[in-house]
Amino acid sequence: YMRNDKKIPRIPDAELDIMLVIWKYDRPVRIIEIYNDLQSIHPCTKSAIHTLVESLQHRGFINIEFSPDKRSYKMLTPLVSEDEYRTAEADTFIDKLCGGKWQKLIAALTTSDKLSDDEIEELTQFLQKKEGE
Repeated sequence: YMRNDKKIPRIPDAELDIMLVIWKYDRPVRIIEIYNDLQSIHPCTKSAIHTLVESLQHRGFINIEFSPDKRSYKMLTPLVSEDEYRTAEADTFIDKLCGGKWQKLIAALTTSDKLSDDEIEELTQFLQKKEGE
């Protein structure tokens, strides 16, 4: 998946945890909010979060601005949407493991008993809808 003629790179898991928190909010996010949200799933220090945030900014995933108040908090906003990243990851996965063929992924999912009958029906309806577009 390309964005502005550039391939979206893969995010390491620790940075992805931060992006998932940022994407969850519909507004700029402060470091303390990320820290608080991560404590239940992936505890880490505030300094580690700052380091990961700087990496995400350097690689073009987020923008950092400072709040206008006296404390001047870092306010983080995503530059790559969750949907864009999900599409890029899916494309990479399909290319690497399925030779670029979605059919191989769907065949693997449906023959491995990973999908319930309801999920298969939902997938069928989704594909029929996409075919009609």
